Amino acid sequence: MTKFAKHQLPLRSLAAIHPGYPFRGKMPVDKDGNAFVVQFRHLVVGESLDDKDGKTLDRVTLPGRRRPDFLWPGDILFMARGTRNDAAVVKALPHNTVCTPNFFHLRLKPEAFRLMPEFLAWQLNHVDAQRYFAMCSQGSAAPSVTKTQLGDLTVVVPPIEQQKLMMKLVWAAQQEQALLEQLIENRQRMADAVARHVLRPDTTTGK
Repeated sequence: MTKFAKHQLPLRSLAAIHPGYPFRGKMPVDKDGNAFVVQFRHLVVGESLDDKDGKTLDRVTLPGRRRPDFLWPGDILFMARGTRNDAAVVKALPHNTVCTPNFFHLRLKPEAFRLMPEFLAWQLNHVDAQRYFAMCSQGSAAPSVTKTQLGDLTVVVPPIEQQKLMMKLVWAAQQEQALLEQLIENRQRMADAVARHVLRPDTTTGK
């Protein structure tokens, strides 16, 4: 078996880490606003953010004069506050999209060109990283992961060929799970239909 050379580096050396847009108080939702915003409810574990028209996002008017740090394809969002510490890759979003300050916004550095964003997001969601994030939040009344703690996370960077292979396996497993869930749902619908027929009173006999 061919052995792959692997590198282990702190996340901060691979990606720039920034908090989301600094909304203060209630978020200014505005159907005619000048930007879109990603919130926690828009992330699904294992899925990328793919909504180029912003149909599922919230629209807002950005307050203040700060130049927004808009999201780009290949960026990664990490849920830093609360009990969920999931990550997702930006695949396609409107060009004027930001995220809330509950996220950390990660953008790979030029020198990290051999690291796939999808592989990094998968690694952030892996059980080993999740165990580390849980330890970071222990003893806190409001669980959260700080920028320093996130930057300290050790990231394994194998050769790109191994990253691609890993992601193919992950995507195949996700497709299989979706098919199995659909099969289970179809079988349950069939069982419910049969049950209604069996339990329905027989009008011809009155029983």
